[in-house]
Amino acid sequence: MGVSGQIRDHHSKGELKMNPPALTLRDFCDAYRVCRETAYQQIRAGRLRAVKLGRKTLILRADADAWAASLPELRTVGRQQASA
Repeated sequence: MGVSGQIRDHHSKGELKMNPPALTLRDFCDAYRVCRETAYQQIRAGRLRAVKLGRKTLILRADADAWAASLPELRTVGRQQASA
């Protein structure tokens, strides 16, 4: 993922795309910093929607955004802050 939410296209010579409506699995993993196996686990668990176009697995941007928004917030339960 480049600056300003741009995604580097792995198939063209370094050109940047502006927020495509669908992400390849590789682009999704790059954008959200997850490995391929984690992405497939989320798909199998029904937490991330994916579609197929021929042999290619695509994740619609709206589905990727919904998945990211559904992730639990990090909380530090039972720990005192160092400044307290």
